[in-house]
Order: sequence, then C-alpha cells, then structure tokens
Amino acid sequence: MFSLGTSSRNNIKDVEPQLILIVEEALKVSPIDFGVPSDGGKRTAERQNEMYLDPNIETNCDGYNNISNHQTGNAFDVFAYVNGMASWDKVHLAIVAGVILATAENLYNSGHIDVKIRWGGTFGSSSFDGWDMPHFEVIK
Repeated sequence: MFSLGTSSRNNIKDVEPQLILIVEEALKVSPIDFGVPSDGGKRTAERQNEMYLDPNIETNCDGYNNISNHQTGNAFDVFAYVNGMASWDKVHLAIVAGVILATAENLYNSGHIDVKIRWGGTFGSSSFDGWDMPHFEVIK
C-alpha cells in the first residue's frame, strides 16, 4: 500500500478535494506507486501560458482564452514511481490510470464523491495530437 509523499501532497493540495480523495484511495490499492509532479495540480494563468508556449509541452490551453481544468482545480497529473525513479512509461501510466479510474468509479457509486473523471489517455483527436496519459480531469 502506497501513500502520497510530501511533495505530491503539496503539489495537489489546491485541487478539488474529491480529486485528492480519489488519488489517496487509488494509491492504497495500486500495484505501482505514483505521485503528482510539480505542475500536476492547480496552475495560475501565467504558468499555464508558459506551458502553452513551451514547444516541449503539449497543451491546447493558453491560460487566458482557453482555460485549463488545472486552473480551476478540476484536474491533476500523475507520474508512476518505479524502482525509485519517476516514470512516464505508457505501460506504467496505463496501469495507474486503470486503478485511478476504477477507484473514482467505486467512490462515485458508493456516494463518497459526486464527480466523475476522465483520463487524458483517451484524448487522441484531430485537435490534440496524441494522448495526455498523466492527466485526469472532472467531466463537466
């Protein structure tokens, strides 16, 4: 059983409390440890815009005209933690995603939360070239 480390807890502290519950409960049953990176929680418009302008980061949200769910606290990103190192390996992230999605669904069905989430691993579209496998957000 895993639990949020100090850095991950700090990185996710300003997101929707129900999302924090999902992460905490998923860690208890996940076969792979995972955490929340420094930009994985709530972001300012300025920080979102910096990420939008960075050619090494894929995001469709500029922070001003197109608001990210991270800015409203309705999204979080994760990384897998394998052999003492952060991992963004697709297999590791897919396993973590399965646990997070199943945990969220169980919490929703049991009445512990009233939000549903979706995974960026299903975002492939003509407007978003690829998958955002570390990303989870509230379905509005």
